[in-house]
Amino acid sequence: MSAGPQTTAELRKLAHALDVDESQVQMLADVPAEDLRTLRAQVGEAMFQNDRHYFARMAALTKTVPGAVSAKLTEAVVPPLIAARTAELLEPKRAAELVGRISESYLADVSSFMDASRAPEIIAAIPAARVAAVAAELARREEWVVIGGFVTQVTEDGLAASVAEFDGEQLLRIGFVLDDVTRLDDIGALLTDEQLDRLLTAAAEFGLWTELAELVDNLGPRTDRPDGRALRGPRAVRPGDVRSGGGGRFARRRGAGRADALILWIFLHLEPQRAARAGRSPTQRTTGGPLMRTARGA
Repeated sequence: MSAGPQTTAELRKLAHALDVDESQVQMLADVPAEDLRTLRAQVGEAMFQNDRHYFARMAALTKTVPGAVSAKLTEAVVPPLIAARTAELLEPKRAAELVGRISESYLADVSSFMDASRAPEIIAAIPAARVAAVAAELARREEWVVIGGFVTQVTEDGLAASVAEFDGEQLLRIGFVLDDVTRLDDIGALLTDEQLDRLLTAAAEFGLWTELAELVDNLGPRTDRPDGRALRGPRAVRPGDVRSGGGGRFARRRGAGRADALILWIFLHLEPQRAARAGRSPTQRTTGGPLMRTARGA
């Protein structure tokens, strides 16, 4: 039996935590996603605590060396794994100082080994532009799980700056492995019409229907209907319900009509939030992409 979407996402995260290929954890495909999440947290904590005394010594040493010198030495001689574990034990102010002095490439290396949940104050202290630059580098490396973990901890400004860097394919792959899916609504409110178009067409181009369906399912319910009832997404949308047509357009499966339903749902859910952020009425016309203009009725 094949694993469901949530279990598949958790298996990818577990494989990353263990630094193994995803195929090596497929024997756990029938384990519930929540249990895999618990296992991943336990594995990460055990690996950290096992060598914590070494990382603590390194953290103490950095306090005795000027920031500029410490950053230069760290990037030159300290492996990213050691730097990541050490950073998790530093005072946020000191860690943020070091982050500002090392290269974006090395910072991306360190981020790949870092457990974002153990360093929320450090991540929150990093300037938005710096967060976006590292996020773009991680996306270039296809480090989707790493980005998905950091999204939970970054500030609103950092999230906005990062989202602006991602294309449709990247947004789908990151959204699929988010640690905190409640941030999908925050991300959705930041998307431009062009990004929404690229997100939808990327699902067709790269076969990312599972990722798109999970994104829709995890959007929070809208409660701004006149009757106060929640508006939820089309749960029935699944891989194969829609497919790409010529020129990157969506072609409707005979008798299904899922493409139009999916586009309309994303528009209905996200438009009020995106309009509020842009300071316009939800019904005000924009010069966005063709799919969103169609949904808006332009």
